[in-house]
Amino acid sequence: MNGFGGYLTYIRDIPARYRDGTGDKLMQSMYQTYATEGATNGKPNGHFYVYEEDARNAAAEVLETHLNIHGNALESKISAEFPALWKRFDVNEEGFLDIDRMPIFLRQLCGVNEACMGL
Repeated sequence: MNGFGGYLTYIRDIPARYRDGTGDKLMQSMYQTYATEGATNGKPNGHFYVYEEDARNAAAEVLETHLNIHGNALESKISAEFPALWKRFDVNEEGFLDIDRMPIFLRQLCGVNEACMGL
């Protein structure tokens, strides 16, 4: 968690091109909200991953904002399409995807090219 710690406070160091809000808003959101930073020897290593539950939450947000799907329709779409798509992307069954694969994953889930232009 960014800013959590005590004596050794963890500060999420996302790439500069996603920090100021002028670049890719999807990737900025992925880094700030949905990604988990990997660790080497207990220290952050700069590699970011999106776990399945976080990917599901990101998918719900994208479907709501880009396709205007809400409530039961949103749950139905995610229940029907997310598991098979996740399995196709997470071929090693690790339970997470590299953050750089998320835009492609989300575009495939949307399925409507015009609505997913910003992804």
